[in-house]
Amino acid sequence: MKAVILGGGIAGVLTAYFLREAGFDVVGFGGELTYPLASLVLTQSMPFGEDVELARRSLEIYRRFVEPREVVSVDILPRWVDLSRLATPHEVADKLEGLRLSPDEVAVITRDYLIPVRRVVARLRKELGFTDSYGLLKVEDGRAFVVADGRRVGGDVVVLAAGYRNSILAREAGLALPLEPYECYGVLYIVGRRLWRYSIGDHVLGWYGRPATPPLYIAGDGCGRLGQGPPPNYVRRITALMRQRGAPVLPLYLKTGYCEVGPHGGPLYGRHPAVENLYVIGGFNGYGSMVGPALAERLAELVGGRGSGDVFRLERHLDSRPFNPCEVAERHDWGAVLLRNA
Repeated sequence: MKAVILGGGIAGVLTAYFLREAGFDVVGFGGELTYPLASLVLTQSMPFGEDVELARRSLEIYRRFVEPREVVSVDILPRWVDLSRLATPHEVADKLEGLRLSPDEVAVITRDYLIPVRRVVARLRKELGFTDSYGLLKVEDGRAFVVADGRRVGGDVVVLAAGYRNSILAREAGLALPLEPYECYGVLYIVGRRLWRYSIGDHVLGWYGRPATPPLYIAGDGCGRLGQGPPPNYVRRITALMRQRGAPVLPLYLKTGYCEVGPHGGPLYGRHPAVENLYVIGGFNGYGSMVGPALAERLAELVGGRGSGDVFRLERHLDSRPFNPCEVAERHDWGAVLLRNA
C-alpha cells in the first residue's frame, strides 16, 4: 500500500510516520520548512477534556524523538471562571512574582512543555524521504493524486496536510473543506528574567507569550484576514498590554505567520466522502505543536480501518456554512469559555 502526503509540517510528517509503522510505503512533499528555530509550546491547560487528552498523547509521541523542557504555565483569568473542567493538576494564585494581577483576577499555574518542533520535523522529513517540493492536489474519476515537479504521483491513500494551504489546494481541485486560513502575528521581545520563566495566556487583557532563548520572548494575539498584514500599531498595543502586567519588555521584531481553523474553533481530520482515497488533517490555528501528533496518529488509525468518531472528525463538519476565521472562538483557549459565559 502506498500513501502520498501533501504537506511536511508536524501533522504531515507524523501521519507519514504512523502510516509507515502500519506498513505503508510513504511519499512526502513537504515544501519549505518554515518552523521557527525557537521551541514551541505544548500546554495541557485547556478547558475541554478532549483537547487535554490529545495534548497528553502528543507529549508521549514527542518523547520518542526529543526530551521536552518543562516551563511554568500561567493562565490569567477572571476570578469567577469555573475551573472544575480543567483536567490537569493546577494551583490557583492571587499573586505571582513578576506579574501584576488585579483583585478580581487569578493566576492558574500548571506546567507547559517547550518542544523543538523544527528539529523533530526536519528529522522525520529526512528519515521518511520527504522532498522540499510543493505539490498540487488533483482529483480525477473520484480519486485524488498529487502533481509535483512536473509529474503525477498517485497512491492508495492521499493525505492533504498542507497547513493553511489546505482549503486553497482543495478549492483548486474542485473540493470544499470546512477550513479557513488566516494571518497570525507574533513579536520578539527582550524581557527580564522573571517574565522569561513563564508561558503566559492572559485571557483578561488578551495576549499570550512564551520563552525563547534567554532573554528573548515571543508574544502576540489576534487574527487577520489572509494578505491584509498586521493591524496598525500592533507592536505598540501588545507591548502596552505586557507592560500593564508590570513586565519590562523591549520589542525587537514583528513576524506574520499563517494559520487555519475549523468552524468549531479547532482542528479536523478524516476522509473526504467525495473522493475515495483522500484524507485531510488541518485546522490547528497555531496549536499544531500541541495536538498535531495525536491527531496524526488517529488519522493513520482511520486509514487503517481502526478509527472511531470524535469531535474532530472532518465528516461532522462538512455541511458547515462559510465562516470568518477571526470570529471563531478557539476551543483550545480559555477565551472560548469566557465568551460563552460573557
